[in-house]
Formats: sequence, C-alpha cells, structure tokens
Amino acid sequence: MPMLPVAKKKGPSANVLLATGLGACVGLIAGALFFLHGANQRRQVNEALPPSSAAPAKDPMAIAPSPSSAQMRYKPAYYQAVVEEDAKRFGIAKPSDEELRQSFRYSEEIPVRAPHRMKAEKDTYETPHLRLSTHMVKEWALSSSGQGFRFEHTVLDITNYSDHPVAYRVETSVDHPEKCHSKGAIGQNAIALLPGETISRTECLWHTGAEVTLQRVEVLEVPRLGYYYASRLTPSQVLGDTRTSAGHQPPAKAGKPCTFVPWREIEQGVLAGKLEWADVMDFYSRHNCDEYSFWIGYKRSIEPRDVPASPMEATATR
Repeated sequence: MPMLPVAKKKGPSANVLLATGLGACVGLIAGALFFLHGANQRRQVNEALPPSSAAPAKDPMAIAPSPSSAQMRYKPAYYQAVVEEDAKRFGIAKPSDEELRQSFRYSEEIPVRAPHRMKAEKDTYETPHLRLSTHMVKEWALSSSGQGFRFEHTVLDITNYSDHPVAYRVETSVDHPEKCHSKGAIGQNAIALLPGETISRTECLWHTGAEVTLQRVEVLEVPRLGYYYASRLTPSQVLGDTRTSAGHQPPAKAGKPCTFVPWREIEQGVLAGKLEWADVMDFYSRHNCDEYSFWIGYKRSIEPRDVPASPMEATATR
C-alpha cells in the first residue's frame, strides 16, 4: 500500500509575523511616551507647590482633625453620654450636672484616736450614718486540711439608716486574728450602702469573751449613681481589709467588677501621706471605672469641681 504524504503544520506567514512585531513596537513606544508625559506633569505640579517646611495656609472652613479617644474621654459631652447610658443600665434617674459636680459630704465618725469596743455576742453602736450591731451565728468554716465544718462566728451587721447612699469604711480588730483565717464569709456589699440597706459580715470565729473593736469608721455621702459606680470596686484594691471584706458582691445592676484599678499606686500614696480613702472613693463615685482611672494627685474637694476630672488639671484643694 503506498504511503500517504504527511500534512505539514501551517504556521503564521511572514507578513503576519511582521505585522505583529510592528504592533508590539508601537505599543511599547506609546507606553513610554505616556509614562514620560505623566512624570512631566507630576514634576510641574510638585514645582508649583510650596516647600514642605512652609506653613500651610489656614482655611477657615477646614475641619480640624479629630482628637484621640483619650482626649475625647475628658470632654464634658462624652462624660455626660457615659452617665446617661449608665443611669439607664442601673434603672435610675440621670443625675444633674450640679449633683455630680458638688462636694460629697465626708465624715470620720469614729476616729483612729477613739476606738470603741463591742461585745461579740450582742452589742450595738450608732454613728451619724451607720448602726453597728454584733451577734453570733453558725456559719461554714474551713479547717487547715480544707474540710468544711459549721462553727460559731462573730458577725457585724452594718445598717445605713441615713437618707443618703454612702460609701463606707468600717475598720475593726479582734482579739485573736490568727483564728480568723479559717472563718467563713457572708455575701455582702463591702463598699457602699443604700438608705436603709443592711449587710452582715463575719469578723472571726467566735470564742467565749470575744470582742470586736471599732478602730475607725468613715462615710462619704454619694449620689445614687455613685453607689453603683463605687460598688464595682474590689475592696482589696481600694484599701479594704481582706478579713472583713470577704464575700463582697456588687449589686446585680452594677455589672462586673472594675477590671483595672491602680491599687499599688493607691497603697503607696496612702503610705506616703499623699492621699486618703475618701479621695479614692470620691473619684470612683463620680467616674465609671471602665472609662476613667484614679491617679495620685486627685483630692476630695470641699468646692464644686469639674467632671470628668482630668489628670492634666491642677490638683483640687480640700
């Protein structure tokens, strides 16, 4: 059988190849010219502009750049928006500017120099704001081995019988504090009290002849908003005694405890004589701790003050 001829593959003709090459060259030349033209225009524009060191002309219609979030936080409008939102969350009326700016009344109702002893079984003492009562109850305690057991505890009831919400600090001592490590705790608000509110706290395990000594009682009258603000604090971060503040529970509406409080600076400030408990509580009774943080130099004032208080402001006088 004769072999059939194999068909040759057809490629582009010489004319087609020539036309393609010329087209590519024209494209490259056009692109180069376009690039050079654009670069020349940009150079002319840059030469027409003033040097970068020259001060820009002030345009009265220009919009100023937005301040940082930290700066915005100290603007009165921002503060008022936070207060309004918090008042809704707490289910209370929004306090007026005057109420938040006014001086909060402070009183040292049992000074350090005049402690008062109370019988552990049943005793009562009243200050201008608080009624303090002792009694004995059985509560769960914890042995050194970690086993729970019920034992008699000395309990101190604290009632705010005034007409104002208060931040309070009741410092006590007991005869044998070493016996208190295994004591139980009762849920309580160890920071603030509403009018008519009572809390109960365990002082120590009870023993015959036990006494509780009231070493110091301090009270700061605060607005209702301040009651919720202050209650979010953790007592140990604001000079609270861990023995007596165990079981601290802020009211449900107050929300979560404060995530950041400069407790080391606060302790150091107290030791250095630069601040007192009332200074710290005055600040946190006016400010949401999620937005504002206490700083050394803030002082409780007997005069109306601006809110929010800014660390850049001059220290307020008493």
